[in-house]
Amino acid sequence: MIERTEAITLRHVNYGETSQIVTLFTRERGKLAVMAKGARKPKSPFGSTLQPMAYAEVVYHYKRTRSVQTLSESAHVSTFGGIGERLDRLTVGQRMMELVEALLRDEEQNEAVFQLTVETLARLDAAEERVRNVLPFFQLRLACELGVAPAIEREAVEALPPAGGVLALESGAVLGPDGSPEAARRAGRTALRAYAIFARASLDDVMRLRLREGTRRTVEGLIDDYLRYQFEASYPTRSARVAEEMASWQPG
Repeated sequence: MIERTEAITLRHVNYGETSQIVTLFTRERGKLAVMAKGARKPKSPFGSTLQPMAYAEVVYHYKRTRSVQTLSESAHVSTFGGIGERLDRLTVGQRMMELVEALLRDEEQNEAVFQLTVETLARLDAAEERVRNVLPFFQLRLACELGVAPAIEREAVEALPPAGGVLALESGAVLGPDGSPEAARRAGRTALRAYAIFARASLDDVMRLRLREGTRRTVEGLIDDYLRYQFEASYPTRSARVAEEMASWQPG
């Protein structure tokens, strides 16, 4: 059966002398592995459509009994070419692809996650300032679409004293300093309020948020801890290389 759909390239690995096995996140079938024969040839018809974060329309031959389908055509919908022009954008984009690949099941359609990924990549592609704000927004919105939305209550967040409170890892709720859930992380008021903004605000509002570097690192750690608790072994860990790159970024 020949199928045509929009897809985002998550990753690829070389196969043989000239081909690649590509993991696509498709609008119609979710995550799908395809064989791109001749993709590494100098005059490959696939061009740059199989690079991670590329957004393309693809045509492939599908057989239910095969774990790897056969890609026959691909053409750009958008290259998101600005992402590769800056290290901060590229690192955020790569992390987004890693999360989608790790947390979504094979061949399980999820239109909401597909649209979230496309829209967030487009914003990342154009971002000039506060690029790192894109990732925590995407992480928590992805969690929402996968059924583990943080249980944020505005009144509890606004009532936090200067000393802060705790993040309940089971629910994602922000609690006061007297909260004592079984699994929790303590943090200051500024970091917990920023966490709540990333969890509930629009991307436009998130991109206006300015954080000091220490606060940013605390928020990123809170989000990682929450998602790791929710997804357990499925949650991908940051490589040492990515951590070093993030450490070298300037605040904002």
